[in-house]
Amino acid sequence: MFNENGIAAKKIYLVAALVFILTAWFSTGYNHFDEHFQVIEFAGLKLGLTEKANLPWEYKCMMRPAVQPLIVYSVYKAASVAGITNPFMVGFLMRLLSAMFTFVSIHMLIRMYAPRITNRKLLYTFLLLSFFLWFIPYNSARFSSETFAGRVFVIGLGWFLLRKTLKPADYLITGILLGLAFITRYQVAFMIIGFTAWLVVIRKTPFRHLLIFVAGILASFALGILIDRWYYDRWVLTSWNYFMQNILLDKAAGFGVSPWWYYIEQTFLNAFPPLSIVYILAIFLYFIYYPKDILTWTIVPFLAIHFIIPHKEIRFLFPVIGFLPVMIIRSADVLLRKNGYEMLQHRMTKISFKLFWYLNMVMLVILIFRPADDQIALYKKLWDDYPVAAKLYFTGDNPYHRANVDIHFYKRKSLALTQVDSLHHIILSPDTVSLVVTDKPGIPADAQFTSVLVYSSFPQWVRHFNFNHWMEHTNFWYIYELKTAHKR
Repeated sequence: MFNENGIAAKKIYLVAALVFILTAWFSTGYNHFDEHFQVIEFAGLKLGLTEKANLPWEYKCMMRPAVQPLIVYSVYKAASVAGITNPFMVGFLMRLLSAMFTFVSIHMLIRMYAPRITNRKLLYTFLLLSFFLWFIPYNSARFSSETFAGRVFVIGLGWFLLRKTLKPADYLITGILLGLAFITRYQVAFMIIGFTAWLVVIRKTPFRHLLIFVAGILASFALGILIDRWYYDRWVLTSWNYFMQNILLDKAAGFGVSPWWYYIEQTFLNAFPPLSIVYILAIFLYFIYYPKDILTWTIVPFLAIHFIIPHKEIRFLFPVIGFLPVMIIRSADVLLRKNGYEMLQHRMTKISFKLFWYLNMVMLVILIFRPADDQIALYKKLWDDYPVAAKLYFTGDNPYHRANVDIHFYKRKSLALTQVDSLHHIILSPDTVSLVVTDKPGIPADAQFTSVLVYSSFPQWVRHFNFNHWMEHTNFWYIYELKTAHKR
């Protein structure tokens, strides 16, 4: 029997908490543009940090739910009251909040499924996988709609399954939580449909309890409408606008279409083979071995619709990523029960087990300390070192312009951006700090000014290891501070 208060379990929880906090701290930036521009920059509008014209096209179409922007807005305001105005600290608080939700959801999954695992070695492997599967801490720090909605859904599922005796209030609370997941990420609707079908077909839930459950979903839906009214300054049904733009008008397909097997192929390639083979097999085996399980009924509709929709991205599957450790261990449990638990003592099994964890830990350590976006360090340098009026010149790409939208959340209003055809056109001002950002090292000699390197994406000693000219194909940034040349 699993005891979450056991010494071994406590150690796992404590180490996991430390890993999640470290990842939230170091995993700066975003995994995908939407994680920033559809959430952080959206909140920036209400915070007075940006303007409507600068937001992505989704804002004009009023198709993005405002739940997460409201959370960012609230955290930013609360931090300001506490004297925290640094946007990078606010970004950390958002990642930490996401990690906290993930931690709670993992704890609830462990409480749900650990009692069903009778083999002690499998049980503690389940605990380790739940917290330390190499991409889970990294994913936990993503305050994206996919991650946040998925974790809220798990918490709702946990609330329902962990009740010893289900009362009408439990159906209501479950509906509210699943509804909150929906108004964060609309594709979660297919998980809710699967859950509802399981309630009807497998659990034989009384009709009056179903009505209470649906009432909870509708309550969250109504809350979402009120939040969207606050954000867009008008009554709007963002869920319908989202459906209309992406499905009826087929705008999602404009970002690329992929065949139905895309997710299988990309999971194999991107989830670090040979480890990815374990993940793919576990999912298919779980559906076969547990056809009546709530996870099967919940996940299959969600995956099916994503396999059908032409536009596909791996991040779209993030809402169900938390269920993977459950599916790996319970599928392995069935195989071992059929073939005998003594297989765990076989030499090849032990070698495979050690190899899995070695590769997993290498990837885990890399993702704990690696920033999600390398360019965030450039923004932080400019914010920290140049609080006074400054002008940043550039001849090529604007580092604050990403995905056809400008970043304002991490930029001081006192920092002016100016594009010039040539550095020779720069005229220094005694009242303003003049800076140049470039993707090439070195500033041409000029009688007007001298230059001092104040930032580079990588240490200068890295240039001595430019094997096969890899640096010419890597996105480097250099910032130089310009000073008036002293005439002799």
